[in-house]
Amino acid sequence: MTRRSLAPGAIATAVLLTTAACSSTSGHTQATSAPSTASSRTTVVPTGPFTLGRGQGFDASGAFLPLMTCDSPHDYSPGLKFENVPVGTAELALSMVDLENQKIHWLQIGLPATASGVQGHTLTPGARELLNDFGEATYDGPCPPAGHTHRYQLTLYALRNPLPASFGRNTTPSRTLKELRSQADATAVLVTRYTRH
Repeated sequence: MTRRSLAPGAIATAVLLTTAACSSTSGHTQATSAPSTASSRTTVVPTGPFTLGRGQGFDASGAFLPLMTCDSPHDYSPGLKFENVPVGTAELALSMVDLENQKIHWLQIGLPATASGVQGHTLTPGARELLNDFGEATYDGPCPPAGHTHRYQLTLYALRNPLPASFGRNTTPSRTLKELRSQADATAVLVTRYTRH
């Protein structure tokens, strides 16, 4: 598929993400050895609703920046913010599904319950990316047909029990998504969009 060069506004974002997240030229999420966000033994009781919010990779309107899509050779995964994870959560998981065609673009499991979010183009220590509908165990960004807008649903799952280690590169995306939905005690949803010019 043809990929466009970055718009001037996206170049500044690319520099920031590259500096913050040790970028590579592939679409794969970059692993990091940053310290865990786990707190000491104190249990924090949520004071509001379980929510998933935008971090790096979105414009002022809330839409994806081209840097997070197939219009960039980098195709970075976005930064996201988590708030008020339910007490008793063992781990968190993420999915991203194109609501126009139901394609699964991203599946990530094993995020610590203490995480306050994920950084753009960074794989949290302990987390794993599983097979998506494009045949890759990584993030594949929005890629609607030229001139079209697609909506993408990002879902954060609070799991009381971790998914089994048997969930790996050979697990079908639909099976993983079905398991996440059935095992989640709570979910937080963020719907965003991307228009391909």
